[in-house]
Amino acid sequence: MARMKVAYSDDCSVLSVLEPADAVQTVHRFLDWTTERIPIDYWALLSACPDVCMYRTNAGEIMGQRLEPGDRSVFTRGMDVLHQQGTDLLQIYLDNLHAKGIKVLAEIRMSDTHHKDHLWEIEGCPIFSIEHPQYAIRRHDGIKEVALDYSHPEVREHRLAIMRELATEREVDGLELNFMRWAKHFERDRGPEQAPIMTGFVGAIRGMLDDAARRRGVDRLTLGARVASTIDENLLLGCDVIAWIRRGYLDYVVPSEHNCTWPALNVEQFAGPARGTGCEVYAMMGDMIGGSWTGKPESDDRPVGIAPMWRGYHSMLNTPEEARGSAYNYYAAGAQGIGFWNTPNNCNPYGSRQPNNHNQWERMLSWMRDVYDPERIEAGARRYHYVPIYKDDWTAVGANYKYRESGRSMHGAFKGKTLYFNEGLRSTRQTYPFRMADGRGGGPLRGTFRFRIIHGADDDRFDTDINGATVATRHVKRTVHAHDPDMNWTWAEIDLGDCPAFRFDNELGITWRSDTAGRTEVPYLEELDILVQP
Repeated sequence: MARMKVAYSDDCSVLSVLEPADAVQTVHRFLDWTTERIPIDYWALLSACPDVCMYRTNAGEIMGQRLEPGDRSVFTRGMDVLHQQGTDLLQIYLDNLHAKGIKVLAEIRMSDTHHKDHLWEIEGCPIFSIEHPQYAIRRHDGIKEVALDYSHPEVREHRLAIMRELATEREVDGLELNFMRWAKHFERDRGPEQAPIMTGFVGAIRGMLDDAARRRGVDRLTLGARVASTIDENLLLGCDVIAWIRRGYLDYVVPSEHNCTWPALNVEQFAGPARGTGCEVYAMMGDMIGGSWTGKPESDDRPVGIAPMWRGYHSMLNTPEEARGSAYNYYAAGAQGIGFWNTPNNCNPYGSRQPNNHNQWERMLSWMRDVYDPERIEAGARRYHYVPIYKDDWTAVGANYKYRESGRSMHGAFKGKTLYFNEGLRSTRQTYPFRMADGRGGGPLRGTFRFRIIHGADDDRFDTDINGATVATRHVKRTVHAHDPDMNWTWAEIDLGDCPAFRFDNELGITWRSDTAGRTEVPYLEELDILVQP
């Protein structure tokens, strides 16, 4: 069976490790190492953020060039090294990857706000925004905003000029528009009414690429887009993605979550409208399987992130079983490939921020090499692991265009449901939705189905059903964890052979029967973990 397509996003992290003596050779080694291990169709290199650029430019501003050398970051110092040698990162990528038959796209971060303030000394802050503060998005929640509002024609014209330079003066094969950094394009809650502005802008980009293709004598320059995970979320951001697809603007689209792999990614919302249009749909996958909650329960039984403070769901790194389960869902929903996200900065000995960490590289490769290969997905165990991905996330509110509400994504959608068993909900059936490609045809499965109830007691009583069909109490094996004095929990486990029939979109039903009056901690369920054996 043929492999699925791969779009590879690269944030220029190799710049941070370059030394003058072998800078160009290091970049080539970085690219060779990766392409020898992962087949890549589109390599999208971060090129513009969108007003400051990572390549030698006349239309935009070279990141960090206005600062004294000692005030520049390791990234821009790496750019300096290459510029002094008469080249830039984009040119080296074009030379190396074109020789391998890989298409190189210039990635445009449509609203990057890592800088968080309009200050000259911040290298990521563009002069364009410093000189034109009137173009900044207006906010009414008291948070200072630095992202620029696309409703201003001057903003669109300035950024289109940078993209035109890339398409006409460099041998790129097209552009990837990254609407996920940081998904701020218009005033909050005016996205749907201003979406036609962005549709017109994407259409202008498509037209510019078509003009550039004619001048360069090529058939078509690719236009890809990384967008939010649902149609509704995108509309809140002012992005009518389905219109872009139906108008023929896009060659591929990558529905995405922020950094984490989400097994219930809504690929089908894009795959249906894209059918027959020439636009392919790839599912975003990153190295994090969890979300943003850093409190207890801690993940002490699995690979975790490098930051010592990340011990909760935020620290959970992808495993091959989890990656195969997520990818199996994506392909069942209509995806034609994978859009890898934020992987080069760790998964490579030559460009990694974690040098000499062979265990990390091999772990990442172990799941990355499976997800574009349907045969490897079928042959291995598949784990469908659901945890909260936006629980109590107050971090980076200034950088990310966030709603201040636990459980809600920065775009407004609720992801990763939590069932609370409050006193007044006794005897009320509550449902936890989950998606699982295995079993959707009704056949038997081998493996385990388990869920965790935090603050659950050994003698708590509850009824369990799957898609409305009751699971006999004798089939529910319970294991109490009481080692942590601050938090106990109960795992409830069911053999898949004792489960009712599954479908693609399922729901776990829990009807709480115990009296929780007088308890200091309310029991709740927020984690579902299904392991299907081949």
